[in-house]
Amino acid sequence: MAATWTILSPVAPRPVEEATGGALQVNRPLAGLRVGLEVDYAWISYLTVIDEWEQLLKADGAVPSTFWIERSRDDTSRRTEAELRSDIEEWSRLIDCGVVGLGN
Repeated sequence: MAATWTILSPVAPRPVEEATGGALQVNRPLAGLRVGLEVDYAWISYLTVIDEWEQLLKADGAVPSTFWIERSRDDTSRRTEAELRSDIEEWSRLIDCGVVGLGN
């Protein structure tokens, strides 16, 4: 008897409705705007993106503030969940807007 294999697609189905959010609008000059950039050390290739965004923001007069989530998943000196939450809350008070999450 031959074995039957099922191959699953890793691609999510298209949403029924397309997102209509569009680009974020900042209704003021970028000069002096404190922009938070959140990044996780696990995304090493993302360092290039953060470096580029920091340079572009500075060139437009904004003040970028990069928040590094974790140095390593295996690092024993990692912050506890409560410490991380406290650090994020403090960082959010220091910025006017932020680019965070997987969608950034």
